[in-house]
Amino acid sequence: MWLAVAGEVGLVMALGLCALRCWRQRQTTPALQWWLLVLAVALGFIAINAAVGALRYAGVTEVIPVHMQLTAVSVGWMMPLYLAAALRLWGKLPGSVWGLWLVLALLPAVSALPGLLRDAMLVLALLRLIQQTPVRLSLTLALALLLAVPLINLLPLPADAALGLFHLLLAGHFYAVYRVVPVLSAPRLAS
Repeated sequence: MWLAVAGEVGLVMALGLCALRCWRQRQTTPALQWWLLVLAVALGFIAINAAVGALRYAGVTEVIPVHMQLTAVSVGWMMPLYLAAALRLWGKLPGSVWGLWLVLALLPAVSALPGLLRDAMLVLALLRLIQQTPVRLSLTLALALLLAVPLINLLPLPADAALGLFHLLLAGHFYAVYRVVPVLSAPRLAS
């Protein structure tokens, strides 16, 4: 499963870069400090999950239950928190609209509702960010890569290649976000 391991390592690197950039951006943009911290923590948690996943696919079977639990938390809580923080920072939404978005995005994690609702909210968040920022091309690429992830199931690939491609597409998404964080956090957009 070396392709799956390579995909996870790429994802760890992209998430680590993005989390580190958000962490460092806190010091240059004090007004946005709290939400950049939430963003960095959510991305860091997902990076830890990807690192454990790399161990899993490298053959360390003892980490399988831990990876399954971390994946559930990453998908159900951290991905919505990552985009909730991004929306709060750069989406220019009124507080009540943002709160409704957050509730709807987190609802599948605490109820029997399908994850499709969460996924739809994530797509809506990225569309809002694309609408509000001057870095539309990079965020459109981030959205396209995120939308391509479920399409992997339609490809006739072996499990190893499918997992590798899955994680590389996610890595591309987070690398695209990494590239736009400084532009989004610039004072003219942060106000």
